Amino acid sequence: MEKFNEIACEMFNLSPKEIKDSLTPKDVPDWDSMNYLLFISSLEKHFNVSFTMDEVLNAQSLGDVRFVLKAKWIT
Repeated sequence: MEKFNEIACEMFNLSPKEIKDSLTPKDVPDWDSMNYLLFISSLEKHFNVSFTMDEVLNAQSLGDVRFVLKAKWIT
């Protein structure tokens, strides 16, 4: 999911080397509520999927978001 990583880098001002599924808002200074929603919106647009409010609110890390996206994108 290279595009996922590209979007995460852009939204959270990270380098590709910094992208890890274990990253949480505590690890990323630019991961505030607005950037997180922009991140989700960019993923929805690029992958043509929709996240539920529960999925958005319950994701605790980049890995959580990636897991939900993979499940939606494949099915």
